[in-house]
Amino acid sequence: MAGEGEHKAQYPKTQTKHNDSKHKQDRWFEQFGVSAFVWVFGFLCFGNSFFMVKHTKKVLVTGGAGFIGSHVVKHLCDRGYAVLVIDDLSTGFRELVDTRATFFEGSIADSALLEKILPGVAMVFHLAATSTVNFSLSNPKIYFENNVMNGIVLLDAMRKFGVKKLVYASSAASYNGKKRTPIAETDPVGPLNPYGASKLAFEQVISAYFHSFCIEGTALRFFNVYGPNDGQPNNPRAIPMWLEAGLAKKKVPYYWKGKQKRDYIFVEDVARAVVLAGEKAKGFNVYNVGNGKGMWMIDILRELEDILGEKFVLQDMGERLGDPKYAVADTRKIKKELGFEPSVGLREGLEKTVAYYRSRPRS
Repeated sequence: MAGEGEHKAQYPKTQTKHNDSKHKQDRWFEQFGVSAFVWVFGFLCFGNSFFMVKHTKKVLVTGGAGFIGSHVVKHLCDRGYAVLVIDDLSTGFRELVDTRATFFEGSIADSALLEKILPGVAMVFHLAATSTVNFSLSNPKIYFENNVMNGIVLLDAMRKFGVKKLVYASSAASYNGKKRTPIAETDPVGPLNPYGASKLAFEQVISAYFHSFCIEGTALRFFNVYGPNDGQPNNPRAIPMWLEAGLAKKKVPYYWKGKQKRDYIFVEDVARAVVLAGEKAKGFNVYNVGNGKGMWMIDILRELEDILGEKFVLQDMGERLGDPKYAVADTRKIKKELGFEPSVGLREGLEKTVAYYRSRPRS
């Protein structure tokens, strides 16, 4: 009888375990099976964008109405960040700023404006600068005032409001241009012009503020960036200068008979690198941002002729002071540590750039 009683007592217990297991399976399907269906349906309808990580961080982009800055702003907005933009519009254009961003017209030298903007900001992407090599030869003082001293105003405001991360647009002009093989971040620096010197000097400021005040800083040494939105008046950069002249049927100026080797990277790839540095880089770091492939300038010019379907009338401008002969990036560090690789080839990027310049009204 005892054995029979034990048997009878055990059967309902086993049945209960079975039922509990079945209920757990049902609940698992309700919770995860439906979710899996939604994810698959979302992917089929919306593609990879359905899986894009969304952020709620508030970030500031200085120089966000400029050539590279406007692309960084768009990429940040696409990633779901709450984006603030400050730009004095000296070389930028208000219409280039993504409508999802909040725009402030002004300078980073304006402490009162920074105090209005910075509360609650998690990170700053610093692209505001007086740029281009040739103008720095005639106005060196302005470059050190804007690119170094005004940057210190920004860093001090960040200290005041507890903003602990900066991504900085530095330049390959920090190097001396003598090395024929790709230039690594550990190679000797030695700017050949005031622009490069001002960019390198602010890298040292960022390093000091990291070690002294724990503000993380990443300096990205851009090589030759090209693409849409590079529309400042009298643009001295080669590709915009060539396209403006070529489309207007004017003589196309070029230097050194095109016998300079350069590393060109498309602006949308650069914007990805900038945001990636904000999301992944730690402490103080310096990274090259380029394609890692060099091309002679004359070959890039011929590529543009092929895309346009016409032969340029060239104007030989001789040699230009402050220009390095070689500037090709060693990109192994940024690939290894941040996982960045360019995705747009030169031909594709040039075609997109040509389409942009063709769509612009010309005087």
